[in-house]
Amino acid sequence: MKKTLSVFCIFLSVFCVLLSCNNPPPTGVIQNSTIKKEEVNPFILGNQKILELENENIELFLKRYKWSMRQTNTGLRYEITNKGAGKNIEIGETVILEYRTFLLNGEEIYNSNDGGVRLFTVEKSEEIAGLHEAVQLMNKGTEARLIIPSYLAYGASGDGNKIKPYQTIVMKVRVVK
Repeated sequence: MKKTLSVFCIFLSVFCVLLSCNNPPPTGVIQNSTIKKEEVNPFILGNQKILELENENIELFLKRYKWSMRQTNTGLRYEITNKGAGKNIEIGETVILEYRTFLLNGEEIYNSNDGGVRLFTVEKSEEIAGLHEAVQLMNKGTEARLIIPSYLAYGASGDGNKIKPYQTIVMKVRVVK
């Protein structure tokens, strides 16, 4: 009986070893074959790098001129230099702005003395997004400095004239009406 039990135990042990060879025991580690590698889109990485560099340039500009500005959730930076009067401008209102537009290198590229005032309807015209956002923080007579990142200005195409692709613009504006 002992001999039969010993043979049975040996047989059972060999059988268990053979079974375990086919299926590896669970280790809690996901095997490489089951991991789907997330592909990184090079265009997304490129745009992220452009935004990082643009933000660094804006920060350097602010330090150089010692400007203290507020930043909105979208990345628009602004400083009210002279408060106006009345209620803030709302969506659908027509706005007249006097302005001076600069590049981060300090070069003035446009101004209302040469090009005329800017007239547009808030959120209902083709003006750059940064201006639509900025004027809603102002009222009649307000003067402000704005730093408008490229994605709120003329983006990847530029303005086709003096503003190149991905250029940040700096504006000094006054709400006339």
